[in-house]
Amino acid sequence: KGLFDLIQQQHPDKLVIDLRLNGGGDYFEDLKYMVHPIRDLSDINRKGHLFVLVGPNTFSAAMSNSAHFRFQTNAILAGQQIGEKPNSYQEVHETKLPNSHWTLRYSVKFYKFVESGENVIRPDQEIIPSWDDYRSGRDPVLEWVLNYDARSETRK
Repeated sequence: KGLFDLIQQQHPDKLVIDLRLNGGGDYFEDLKYMVHPIRDLSDINRKGHLFVLVGPNTFSAAMSNSAHFRFQTNAILAGQQIGEKPNSYQEVHETKLPNSHWTLRYSVKFYKFVESGENVIRPDQEIIPSWDDYRSGRDPVLEWVLNYDARSETRK
């Protein structure tokens, strides 16, 4: 609610959702409270104004929500390829084996988030940070977004 109040007050030119280090949660909650409300913001849900940052540590519900942002909004995905297949078994359960006492984890429900083509979510703009970027504290993905000029569909 605070995010949407701030958007109403500030009228930002861009909104950036950073899912690069998001391990997931309940994707239904994010659909309800993030994807669908953002989809309905006509000033934000336009190409060049809504960005979702993704990478190899975008997993589970965050991966699902990346797919939802891709197919239900005008978001530009930027960063690196997501580290999980969008069409796969999820909803992990576990049990302890009686003799070895090892924990067995297994997925019980198949989800399909990409209807056709490759079973992968690639960013629209792939940006792979270098070791020098990490060492110097630079974030080239966020820099690309901040420099993106929607009027000319190119970087400034």
